[in-house]
Amino acid sequence: MIKIFILDKNIYIRNFLIKDIKKEYVSWFSGNNEELKYSRHYKKKYSRTLLIHNYKKFVNLKNIFVGIFDKKNDALIGTITIYLDKKEKRGNLGIFIGNKEYKSKGYALQSSKMVINYLIKKNIVNSIVSGTKNENLKMIRLMKNLKMKKMPKKDTKHTNYIFKKP
Repeated sequence: MIKIFILDKNIYIRNFLIKDIKKEYVSWFSGNNEELKYSRHYKKKYSRTLLIHNYKKFVNLKNIFVGIFDKKNDALIGTITIYLDKKEKRGNLGIFIGNKEYKSKGYALQSSKMVINYLIKKNIVNSIVSGTKNENLKMIRLMKNLKMKKMPKKDTKHTNYIFKKP
């Protein structure tokens, strides 16, 4: 596992751990969370046991799973996942701000920048890609704000962006 700890003025980012899969985190995946409507998790109900199973499966494949935390009160704000392609030295970014108190306040942009810069600086990746369904305007805006470049469309339902190491 790649150890990650990044500190900023109001948040910190660290490896997400099984102990972080608490009642609130499980509630984010309640099955009716509209914030997940563009995700494969939408309208699915996850138990803590299933989320732990999914977590282990994800990190055992040497992917990166980090939590975004409020520095003042240690509240979990959201998570970032990076599917790593070590051969291509590329990561595929996914982000979810699950804590409603922190939504639409810039935490997705701030934390994504922090993680991308960290992974590139540490030479873990040379590029980051991210994609979403065309109707997910929040994620498309985030990718644009991260200065990612739009990639040619492979299908008509999804939009993909890439950030390459300068």
